[in-house]
Amino acid sequence: MHDKTRTLRVLIAENHRDLSDIMSQLINTEPDMRCVGQVAEAADVLAAARRTEADALILDLMLQGGSGLPLIAELAAALPSLRIIVFSGIAFSEDVAREAKRRGAAAFVTKGADFEVLLDAVRPGPPPEARSA
Repeated sequence: MHDKTRTLRVLIAENHRDLSDIMSQLINTEPDMRCVGQVAEAADVLAAARRTEADALILDLMLQGGSGLPLIAELAAALPSLRIIVFSGIAFSEDVAREAKRRGAAAFVTKGADFEVLLDAVRPGPPPEARSA
């Protein structure tokens, strides 16, 4: 369980630098979160997650050099405490979301969603849809 007095370390794996920069800035405005890194290459995600000791990973499915989907199981096996949040511009598909969760993702958030939905998904606890408003 996450210690509520400790700041969540969030890593962003996103192939669009402008979006990654905006997400980083927004995360850093949250009192309980800090962006610890940004990567765009699929090959760099695992090493970055280890190096930054990230608590949570916001993972785009379309990364440079490969898809983020195959990375989920690898990340979940190597770093079982890492909370993986898929954040994708791929049109929402129940099948893709189900597959991401089967592989070990904690949540699937589409890029069209409000940023608060993403932040809620990053925080440990019940899934966002189970939380009261």
